Amino acid sequence: MKLRLAALILVGAMVLTPAMAAECVGPEVVKATQVRQLQTQLMVAALKCSHMPEHAASYNSFVRTFGSQIADSARVIMGHFKQANPKDSQRSFDRFITQLANDASTHSINATDFCENIGQTFNSVMGLRGPELASFAATTINGHTAVPSRCN
Repeated sequence: MKLRLAALILVGAMVLTPAMAAECVGPEVVKATQVRQLQTQLMVAALKCSHMPEHAASYNSFVRTFGSQIADSARVIMGHFKQANPKDSQRSFDRFITQLANDASTHSINATDFCENIGQTFNSVMGLRGPELASFAATTINGHTAVPSRCN
């Protein structure tokens, strides 16, 4: 257990890009990051759990239902990187999104019965109405390592 915690802390240190780690961010960036993390976690599940095709179908439905919110979250995160690093914002954004995917993949590898348990998340997400997505993402990914610090 201690080894797993140490690994998560190490992954957490690597996940935050310098632009996100160097400073705290506003609540809109935190919220956007959480939505993007949830989307990434569900995408990884759809890909990793190919023996459970219902996950791919659920992911596709999720994207159709919440596509505009997913796109909005990407714009907010990109806006943060444009402000923090104007000359290299696209690269910083791409690196951050890749790190989110790596974090979700690592989580899927280390979590016992990941494919079976993620079904509950898919079921919960599909019961949400538009404005509830951000709140659900905040509670679902709470504790994941890539969430930037919120300014007080």
